[in-house]
Amino acid sequence: MNSLSKNILLFIFLISTISANRLKLKKAEILESKTIKGESIKYLKGDVEFQKGLINLKCQYGNYKEKKDIAYLFDEVSLTKETLTLTCDSITFYSKKNRIESAGDPKIIDREYSLISDSLIYFTEIDSGIAIGNVELFQNNQKIKANRIEYIKKPGSGAVSYTAIGNVEIQDSLRTATCGIAIYNHDNEKTHLQIKPKIVDAERSLNGKKIILSYTKKMLKHIFIPDNARVITTIEAFKYSKQDSSRKKLKFNDDMTSNNLQGYFINGVLDSLRLSGMATTLYHIIEDSLYKGKNVTSGDTIIMNFKEKNLTNIIVNGGSQGKYTPDSLSNEIHSPLIYSAEKIDYYLKAEETKLIGNAKTRHENTDLEAGYINVNWPTKILYAYPKSETDSIYKSIIPTIIEKGRDPMVGDEMIYNLDTKRGKIIYGKTKAEDGFYKGKEIRNEGDKVIYIKNSVFTTCDLDTPHFHFESNKMKIIQNDVVIAKPIVLKLADIPVFGIPLAIFPHQGGRRHSGWIMPAYGESRSRGQYIDGLGYYWAPNDYWGSKFTLSFGDRQGAVLSVNNQYRVRYKFNGNFYFRNQQFLSGSEDIISLKENRNSNFMLRWKHSQLLRNNQTFNANTTYSSNGSYNRKYGLDVAERMDQKATSNITYTKRWTKSKNSMSFNLYSNQDLLVDKKTDNTSNYYVAPTQAGYQLNIINRTIPKVSFRHGQSNLLATKNNQKRWYHNITWNYGFNFTNKDRKYYESVFIDSLSIYDWKRNDSGSPIDTTFIDNGWTHTASLNAPTKLFKYININPRINLRSNWVNRSFDKIWNDSTNSFQDIENKGFDTRTTGSFSVNANTKLYGVFALPFGPLKIIRHVASPSIGYSWTPDFSEPVFGYDLGYIETYNNPINGDIIKHDRFSKTMAGSTPSNEQKNVNFSLNNIFQAKTTINDEEKKIDLFSWRVSSSYNYAADKYNLANLKSSIRSKLFGKLNLDLSTTHDFYDYDNETGARINEYRKNNNGILDPRLINARLSTGFRLNGSHWQKKDEQIPTDIDSLKTNDHLSELNTINSMKNTLKSGNLWSTNFSLSYNYNAYNPLNETKTFWVNTSSNIQLSKNWKLAYRARFDMIKKDLVSHNVSLNRDLHCWELSLNWTPGGIGQGVYVKLNVKSPNLKDLKIEKKGGVYSKSPF
Repeated sequence: MNSLSKNILLFIFLISTISANRLKLKKAEILESKTIKGESIKYLKGDVEFQKGLINLKCQYGNYKEKKDIAYLFDEVSLTKETLTLTCDSITFYSKKNRIESAGDPKIIDREYSLISDSLIYFTEIDSGIAIGNVELFQNNQKIKANRIEYIKKPGSGAVSYTAIGNVEIQDSLRTATCGIAIYNHDNEKTHLQIKPKIVDAERSLNGKKIILSYTKKMLKHIFIPDNARVITTIEAFKYSKQDSSRKKLKFNDDMTSNNLQGYFINGVLDSLRLSGMATTLYHIIEDSLYKGKNVTSGDTIIMNFKEKNLTNIIVNGGSQGKYTPDSLSNEIHSPLIYSAEKIDYYLKAEETKLIGNAKTRHENTDLEAGYINVNWPTKILYAYPKSETDSIYKSIIPTIIEKGRDPMVGDEMIYNLDTKRGKIIYGKTKAEDGFYKGKEIRNEGDKVIYIKNSVFTTCDLDTPHFHFESNKMKIIQNDVVIAKPIVLKLADIPVFGIPLAIFPHQGGRRHSGWIMPAYGESRSRGQYIDGLGYYWAPNDYWGSKFTLSFGDRQGAVLSVNNQYRVRYKFNGNFYFRNQQFLSGSEDIISLKENRNSNFMLRWKHSQLLRNNQTFNANTTYSSNGSYNRKYGLDVAERMDQKATSNITYTKRWTKSKNSMSFNLYSNQDLLVDKKTDNTSNYYVAPTQAGYQLNIINRTIPKVSFRHGQSNLLATKNNQKRWYHNITWNYGFNFTNKDRKYYESVFIDSLSIYDWKRNDSGSPIDTTFIDNGWTHTASLNAPTKLFKYININPRINLRSNWVNRSFDKIWNDSTNSFQDIENKGFDTRTTGSFSVNANTKLYGVFALPFGPLKIIRHVASPSIGYSWTPDFSEPVFGYDLGYIETYNNPINGDIIKHDRFSKTMAGSTPSNEQKNVNFSLNNIFQAKTTINDEEKKIDLFSWRVSSSYNYAADKYNLANLKSSIRSKLFGKLNLDLSTTHDFYDYDNETGARINEYRKNNNGILDPRLINARLSTGFRLNGSHWQKKDEQIPTDIDSLKTNDHLSELNTINSMKNTLKSGNLWSTNFSLSYNYNAYNPLNETKTFWVNTSSNIQLSKNWKLAYRARFDMIKKDLVSHNVSLNRDLHCWELSLNWTPGGIGQGVYVKLNVKSPNLKDLKIEKKGGVYSKSPF
């Protein structure tokens, strides 16, 4: 074929191709062509039909621009292309661009999908388009709604891939998904939901930042939410109400959140959900349509499994924890249950939770720990085991239960009921106070009672204890007692003794009710005795009563009751009652009652802090007589206590005004007064003159006091004060009303003796005297500074007494003596004194570079003062006050001075003038040291001297010179020296003081040392052998006893000293005293006391105490104590070889305070209260 032919054929092919790509008008009933603006337009009408390739277009009206190849089709427009059909109201077909713009309810129907929208842009070259406005796409059994959908269908593809934008909603038969943008790729069958995506089905809703849906063969297989995943399930249930008829179902939202979520589907139905990263679930528990509570669980990962659309179980892994909060109205459980484990498995149908690996629960005040815990929610029972039978990952943890305020309890297996709060422990053990309990089975009965079967109790903390008690049955009542029956004591697993019943205290160091064990002994006055058997009753935290009984076969019985009460910050006190029943002392027990007598004593102490600065205090005593104390007191102070004293005081303070007031009632009764007036008694007091008075009872009813504190006389608020602004004053008064009953002595002429006034039967006659008076006191001070450095303080003191009587004297010719005459009526006496004191401080600094010592500072504080008290028997400032009257004896002419107020409440009138000049000098010596470039100030010593001079005295005007030196060298060596010097000489023959200054040969004053006291003490110790970082344990004994035996004090002191970490320690104290008030009879004492403690070994401790008389070179007393720590036991020995406290005491006892009576002891000497 020549080239021409080829060109012709190519031209024909191109013409045919171009012709095939153009839109062809196939038919129309009416065709009209027009040229508008140079463009040819065909107007078509009636069954118009176009064709382009496989595309057929039909309509009733149309316009066709042939040059531009654009067709406008209207009315009954349709487009067909193979299996696709597009219908709408109008179409604009841009043939060159293969683009169709349709309007008027466009609708596409294809074999695999269909689509409707408000408008549509369809691309004919590839099956794709853009639908806008109320778009609905149907494919793969889904309905996709959106504001806009862009889609494409690849050749051979069964469905379109699309991007839906704006109010996207994807529906299928099981669920609905909504979002802002949905992108579906048919190639991998994945849908990406973006912008607030959410999926809702009949049971739940899922949302997150983004959701990815994966399909297989048009069936949903997987959901993935990569961020902020959340699943909400809405359920309905009734909430418990007492009004059943009005109940309505309420909606509850089960809420699950996590960082990401994956959901797995089988046949389009949800099979499981996996929440990962800070996963949390809130699940509401419903039983028979009734809401029972909510469960919040969290962990690293949460897996939720479903069956037939229902949740079957929840698995929580990694840092798993949860909280079950019951509905308080529909549950017996009212408190939340908090739990945690490495893995939590919750089965909804069985309502069972398994806590696997390091499982913990907390319910109210009870904590439970174990390797595996199973919770059965319908029965509310917890089962705890060391490890799950199917667990091969997590370590075994022995079940442990911890209750607030109690020691932990452990066991092989535990069962606990959340409803009844009762539990059971198999092969359990626990610690309470300092005791250890073990048992085959331990169960509780409420909060306070624990039962132990086949129990073991000990205070030894070893796995194989040195001793223990065994009992078949044991009952522990918390904060009360432990009851065991029967009980057997075993030492090193060897039975020692057994008793059918034993009771131990179990109070945790608290004050509690219980029996008080007695002491036994023998003494001359009491015979064989038992002391202090009793019971202590503590009904609450504010009140306690102690009942004790003592009995001596030569004494009788003593019953005492001590009731103590206390409310902190309000009041406290005690009421004490004691009754003594004396026996005859006969050796015949039948005749013990023959000479029985009794007495009793009552004592009430009370202290109360009232509101508004008010206080109330009472200390009252009443006793029938004092014979019990006198005969059977355990110490000298108790035997000498022969007074019944009562004192009640109320005070009120007004702090702003500096005023205070008190009201007092006082009574003092002599319990021995009847014996003192019985001339057959050993206590009889024989009078030596007439008018001598012996008080029976002395009462002050009442005494009222008022005081105004120091205040400025001329107060000012100005910063610049004058000297008179410093003047201060104070004032006070007392009113005292005394009621006194007494016996008075008289002279009996017939017997020419003095005796107590008696009646006809010989009994003494008592007299009652009532008197009262007022005392007013006031003072005025004017402190000021002189030359800026000298402090001067003048002071005036005034005292005024108001009485209701006074006394004069009258001469009695029959007795040739003066006789007192009482003048009833108001009288007053005012006295006073004046003083002025001046002091200052002087500082001196001396450089002394010697080693670390750099500077010495001396602070001298001189003080001088003058005080004057007038002689009120003489005229004062020329005025006779009349307090003291002068009488002449008509017989011998002697002048007698009589004080009118001496027998009144005012007391004696000052009649000795005092004009004292007192002076003192206080010196403090301090040093500044430099050690390791660090400056430090230390006090070296202080030295004080003082004396005074009385110008008004007839002799011995100059008082003794007193001086004292005190120092604490290096912070360890205490030194205290005090001396007294007398300026006056003495008579060499009698040693009496004479009114002449003592001088030396040069005529210089030479004061005589009449008294000196020197005391010092220091401590030496050696360090304990221990590692540098080893801590010395400190034991705190909460149980204190009032044991009067000194050996216990010695041993306890030794323990406390060695607990400081010293291998040994020694304390020395020296005391020297020199007395030469009588120079012819000088006395000296020099005592040395030492106390040494030595840690012989880890468990052996030795203490030695001694007292030496260095003047007589005599060992006055010494004591040796030895202590051996036997782990849970201790052995102690206290030995006093000689002297008043001679004796020995050996004791082997259990350390535990609760078992303090479990001991073996041997006493001798003073410790047994019988001769050694």
